[in-house]
Amino acid sequence: MVKKKLFLALLAVGLLLLAVACTPQGQQSAQGGRAVFTMADVAANMSGVTSVKVTIDSVRVLSENGTWTEVSANQQTYDLLKLKASGNQVLLADYNLTPGVYQQVRLDISKIIVTDASGDHTAKLPSRVLRLVGKLTINENSVSTVKFDFIADESLHTTGDGTYIFAPVIHLETRQNANADTESKDDVRISGGKVDTDTKQSMDLDGNFGEGLKIRKDSRLSVKGEKVTEE
Repeated sequence: MVKKKLFLALLAVGLLLLAVACTPQGQQSAQGGRAVFTMADVAANMSGVTSVKVTIDSVRVLSENGTWTEVSANQQTYDLLKLKASGNQVLLADYNLTPGVYQQVRLDISKIIVTDASGDHTAKLPSRVLRLVGKLTINENSVSTVKFDFIADESLHTTGDGTYIFAPVIHLETRQNANADTESKDDVRISGGKVDTDTKQSMDLDGNFGEGLKIRKDSRLSVKGEKVTEE
């Protein structure tokens, strides 16, 4: 009888471990809600520029109590102009978050490579950290989404000597109780749900990021050391 009880206990533990191992990535549990983060580009025609590659090192969210949670630490590089041509959203992160309201999303960008007729060029970033303010609501056993829609043509600038400067301009959209088809990481489909945030945010010369901040297209810019300045 003792051996039988021991066998049944070990069997139960084994089945539990198997169930955990077979749980699909991103599937929500009873203790949390699924958050899907995507990236796209809506740039207009960029004469002379054939590629703008953005490398994102990490994605994080900030809860109302001031705690940051890293939802992706996988370095990912995407060509914004290829995203524009395809019209697709690509998957940045698929993560199970504690239910509640999150008030900021942070992107850490390590480099921007711009390609034109003369070759590849490393663009200067006023800041490598983007903190986008927006409401992300996570509900139990539900899907919420965050979409970063880069606007490459408004983000890219040049100095008088031809140096590229990339000051990101992003349309941020968040949804709760949405539908997310992530079967293809290179073509994520988002639909339905309630839109909580729908805003355009951008970066100024000092690296500040938010609504109403930007670098004018007619600005005469230069790079002095690590700083971007306006002449």
